[in-house]
Amino acid sequence: MAALSKTKAGFSAGVALLTVILSASIVRNLAWQQSALSVAHSYEVIERLGEISFDARDAEDAARAFTSSPDQRDLARSMEDLVHAKERGREVETMVADDAARQKTAQAVRLLLDQQSDAMSRGARSGNRDEVSAALAQLDRAGFDSRIRTAILELEAQEHETIRERTAFQNQMTGVSRSLLILAALFAVCMVAAAAWTMSTDLKKHARAKHALAAKEEQYRQVVDLAGDIICRTDEEGRFIFINQAALAMLHLGEDEVIGRSYLKLIRQDKRRHVERFYLRQFGRKQKTTYHEFPVVDGHGVERWFGQNVQLVLDGNRITGFQAIARDITERRKTEIELQKSRSFIERIAATTPGILYVYDLVEQRNIFTNPEAFVVLGYKPEDFLHLDTMAQGLFHPDDQAVIRAHHEALRHSADADVRRIEYRVRHADGHWVWLAARETPFERGPDGLVRQTVGIAQDVTAGKAAQDKLAWQANFDALTGLANRHHFWTRLQGALRRASIEHSDTSLCLFDVDHFKEINDRFGHAAGDEVLEAIGNIVRGELRSSDIAGRLGGDEFCFALPGTDENESARVAERIRERLSTLAFGMTSGSTFSVTATFGVARSESDTDAKELMEAADRALYRAKSAGRNRVMVDA
Repeated sequence: MAALSKTKAGFSAGVALLTVILSASIVRNLAWQQSALSVAHSYEVIERLGEISFDARDAEDAARAFTSSPDQRDLARSMEDLVHAKERGREVETMVADDAARQKTAQAVRLLLDQQSDAMSRGARSGNRDEVSAALAQLDRAGFDSRIRTAILELEAQEHETIRERTAFQNQMTGVSRSLLILAALFAVCMVAAAAWTMSTDLKKHARAKHALAAKEEQYRQVVDLAGDIICRTDEEGRFIFINQAALAMLHLGEDEVIGRSYLKLIRQDKRRHVERFYLRQFGRKQKTTYHEFPVVDGHGVERWFGQNVQLVLDGNRITGFQAIARDITERRKTEIELQKSRSFIERIAATTPGILYVYDLVEQRNIFTNPEAFVVLGYKPEDFLHLDTMAQGLFHPDDQAVIRAHHEALRHSADADVRRIEYRVRHADGHWVWLAARETPFERGPDGLVRQTVGIAQDVTAGKAAQDKLAWQANFDALTGLANRHHFWTRLQGALRRASIEHSDTSLCLFDVDHFKEINDRFGHAAGDEVLEAIGNIVRGELRSSDIAGRLGGDEFCFALPGTDENESARVAERIRERLSTLAFGMTSGSTFSVTATFGVARSESDTDAKELMEAADRALYRAKSAGRNRVMVDA
C-alpha cells in the first residue's frame, strides 16, 4: 500500500509538472503569435512600398509615353498612378506611426511623392506635351526617381530589420517551446519507464500507469482542440493531415470534410490563385515564417477572413508541409473596409466642396484638415499648411488679426448649433491679399467643455469686395477729379461741423470756381475744359491733409473744408492752390496753349453754424472776390 501511495504521489506530481510545462509552452506560443502579427505588419508595409514604387514608375512611364505620342489616356493613367502612389504613401505613414524613425522615412517618401505629383500635375493640367516633357525633365534633374527609390529602400530595410528581429525572437520562442516539449516528452518517458518498472512487479499498477499516460496525452490533445485559434497541419501537397476541434467548430465543418482535402478548397475562389502563389513563394524561398490574410467560405456559405501565421515543416532540407495558427479577423476586416469607405467618402465630399473646407484647432492654432481648394485659392503647397501657426503673423492682414482673435474666442464659448461668420484677408502665395468670407461652427470640445476644434467653409469674395468698393467710390466721388461729389461732400461737411460743435473747435470752408470757364470750353473745347478740371483735382488733393474734405459741387465749382482750422489758414491754402493753378499751361497737345485763374471765397463756422449757413457765407465771400476783379482769395467778414 505504501508503494502504491508513493506511485500515486509520483504520478500526481508528474501531472502537475507536465501541466506547468504545457502552460509555459502555451504562453510562449502566444508571445510568438504577437511577434508574428508584427512580422505580418512589416510585410504589409513592404508590400505597400512595392506598390508605391511600381505606381510612381508607371506614372512616369505613362507620362513619357504621352510625350512620345500624345494620348490623353496615357496622361490620365499617369495621374491615376500618382494618386494611387500618394494614397499608398499616406497608408504607409499611418502604418508606421508608432515608430519615429520609420515615420520620418515614410514622411520623406510621401513628400517626394507630393513633389513628383505637383510637378506632373502642372504639366498634366495644360495637356501640353512640351509642358509634360518639361515636368519630366525637372524630375530627372532633381533625381526624383532615385530619391524616391532610395527612401523606399531605406524604409524597406527598416522593415526587414524588424522582420529579422521578430523572426529571431520567434525562433528563440520556437526553441524554448521545443525544449519544453522535449522536456515534457522526456518526463513522460520517465513516467512510462517508471510505470513499466512498476507494472513488472504488479499488473494492476501497470494498468493504472498506462491509464495515467493516456490521460496525459488526452489532456494535451484537449489543450490543442480547445484552443481559441485554428491550429492545423498539412502535407507537402497542401492537404490537411490535422485540424483542431475549435477550427472545425469555427468553420462549421466535420473532420471528414477537411482531412485529406487541399487548404485551397476552403479559400474564396477568386483569391485561391493569389494565396497559392503566396505560399508557393514561401516554399520556394524556404521562408520559415510568414503571415497572410485571406477570405474563407465556411460550411454555411458565409465568408470569413483569417490572419494565418505559417511555419514550414522541414525534414532536413526537404519541406514536408506546413503548420499554421490562424485567427478569425472578420470583424476587424469589416471595420477596416468600412473605415476606408468612410474615409474615401469624406475625401470625395471635401474634394468637390465649392470652397475651402477646413477643420481648425483653436487651442493649437493650426489646421487639422484642409481640402485641396485651399491650395487653388491661396496658391500654397499642402506642406505649407502644416506650419500655419508660424505663418499666421504674415498670413493674415494686420488690420484683421484682432477681429480673427475675437472671432476665435467667441467660437470657444459658442453652442453646438451656432454658426459664426467672418470676413478677413489672407495673403496669397504670390503676395496679394485675398478676401475670404467664412462660416464656422463647433466641431469638437475639449475636456473643459469649451470648443477645441471648429469646422468651416470659406469662399473667395475678393472680386465681390472689389466690385463693392468700386461701386461705393463711384457713388461718392467724381470720376474726373477724384474729389467727393456734391452729396458725399455735403454729408462729410455736416459730420465735421457736428464734431466741431462737440469739441468746440473751428471749421473753415473755401468755395471757388474757374474764371471764365465757359469761354474755355467754347474756345478750346470740352477736352481742354476736362484737362483743367482734372488738374484742379490733382492740385487740391496735393495741398490738403488726409483729414481735410474736398469736393466738386458741379461744373467748375469746387470747395474744401479744413476741420480744426480757422479762416486764415484756409485762405493760405486757397492762395497756394490759386498760385499753382496760375502757373500751369493747358492745351499743349492741341497747339493752342492757355492758362487759367480761379476765384476763392473763405468762411469760418461759429459754434452754432450749420452746413447751409457756412456754405452761404463762403458764397458771399466768393461773390465779393469776383466783384473785386476775380483771381483772388477773399474771406467773409
